[in-house]
Amino acid sequence: MNLKLLIVKYLLKSRKVSYLNKRNIIFYKYLDSPKFKIESFGKNNKSKIFYVIKRIKGGGLFSNLLYVLNHLLIADRLHMTPVVDMKNFSNLYNEKKKINGTLNSWLYYFEPVSKYTLDEVYKSKFVVFSSEEIFKTQSVSYKKNYKNLQIVFKKYIKIKKEFLIQADKFIKKNNIGKHTLSVHWRGTDHKVLPGHPLPPTKKQIISRIEKQILSKRYKNLFLVTEQKEYFLILKNKFKNLKYLNSFRSDVLKDFSDNKRKFHKYKLGQESLIEALILAKTKLLICSRSNISEAAVLFSKKKLRVIEIKNGYNSQRIFYSLIKWKIKNFLPKFLGGF
Repeated sequence: MNLKLLIVKYLLKSRKVSYLNKRNIIFYKYLDSPKFKIESFGKNNKSKIFYVIKRIKGGGLFSNLLYVLNHLLIADRLHMTPVVDMKNFSNLYNEKKKINGTLNSWLYYFEPVSKYTLDEVYKSKFVVFSSEEIFKTQSVSYKKNYKNLQIVFKKYIKIKKEFLIQADKFIKKNNIGKHTLSVHWRGTDHKVLPGHPLPPTKKQIISRIEKQILSKRYKNLFLVTEQKEYFLILKNKFKNLKYLNSFRSDVLKDFSDNKRKFHKYKLGQESLIEALILAKTKLLICSRSNISEAAVLFSKKKLRVIEIKNGYNSQRIFYSLIKWKIKNFLPKFLGGF
């Protein structure tokens, strides 16, 4: 008996038959399912086991990409055929109306990871749904398992051509390259998110930029920030600043509740193009984030990084809301930044 059949036999022991409803949406029991499940939706593709990569709600675009890469590694190890379902299992980028003919937000930005559509998969004999649990073997950052993540990235991930073209146009127009210093200054929610890296202060960012500019190795400065206040600080400070006209705000709720047409889709679009541009610069000043680490992945480690390390926010929600403000106010000898 081959490996595929052994896996199927093992998983089928606790199988419960379920079906799609009339709207072609997976039953809600899958939404909260923490374990692997195998289902049968029809008689098609009997020789294949499909692995549906699902994530409930999810995070930012590059958090979702990291999640998908981890599950592509699992699909490879189990010799299953992967498909990403961000239609039935939606996230903060999903629009109510179709974008380029699809409601699957994965396909807004990336090509399918296999030749099979969701409609085909949900008529097939053997369908495994990914777990929501984080396993010890999974990478919690792009750095932790870079080599293996790079392998599945090359094998499965293709960024939509339109975004590559847009990034390339910006790069050529603004002479982005080996003489470009880039900055990713993360603010807004990273100041308060429990367990996340604490973002840099104004003083930390400006001092590191000025140090590199004084070396006279960099002619251009490219900025990525989602916070309007930070954008204006650096725009007024550095006259040669290059940037994408992406959405910025100092009000956190504006990122999820905005009147801009296709706002959710555009948030992901802008973030992806910015990461592609970052990947073409020489040196990146930043704190740890999925955007900066994804840029390194895109660059195949050609991008050099100066990481500003301020430690991590508290896991306790109340303290996490004030920790950054307290440390920003305190002098260094009292534990401040």
